[in-house]
Amino acid sequence: MRHNGRPALLASTIPASNLNVRPGETPSAVCGDCGTWRVIRRGMVFAHRAADGRTRCPGSGQRITLNTPLAVLESREWGEVAGANLRRPTRVQLKPSAPIAPPVFRLTTR
Repeated sequence: MRHNGRPALLASTIPASNLNVRPGETPSAVCGDCGTWRVIRRGMVFAHRAADGRTRCPGSGQRITLNTPLAVLESREWGEVAGANLRRPTRVQLKPSAPIAPPVFRLTTR
């Protein structure tokens, strides 16, 4: 696979939510052109097709340089996850159910 000729992206410039280099998992990154997750092999975004299915995506073969230690990248990612958890509600808020009306035949008085 050949690279696309663009300058290499530094891992420190990519948002932590768009890069996965955790140990034990397949390294992957979000393609800058089509926005889909792609595997990183040999320091490049693995070759894939564009949305039309015929032509090669221009983001294929984009070089990614890991210029920071993996521990720093992982801590950045956990920091973003913690920030996202603060924006989410902590528990489900249930709405009270409406009271059930009595049947019509019980509304009449004798």
